[in-house]
Amino acid sequence: MRTAALPTFRKLYGKIEVDLNAGEQIHVTLKNNYNTYSFNGKKKLVLSTTSWLGGKNEFLGIAYLTVGGLCFVLAMAFTVVYFIKPSVELEPNLFCISYKAIVFPDCLGLIP
Repeated sequence: MRTAALPTFRKLYGKIEVDLNAGEQIHVTLKNNYNTYSFNGKKKLVLSTTSWLGGKNEFLGIAYLTVGGLCFVLAMAFTVVYFIKPSVELEPNLFCISYKAIVFPDCLGLIP
């Protein structure tokens, strides 16, 4: 088992694949395969539920769906704009701006 990044962590031991009813008893056998007494660690059994958005904190799942949806909408918008008004090649003279004419006099047609 590798070292955890945070002082408290959970490790998935198994899944219960069947539906449980209220008041139903579950029998669990625990074995001490890894000694935690040397560093004053504790072991606990946690029964938890998960949803399709994730585990105990649904914020990360909601954030992923929001950002993914935003990226998809922007991609569709840029695709529609590309097909409606494609970019055209511009002549080099159209890029000339008055303050650049000092540096590039050919923009004003001064150099033959």
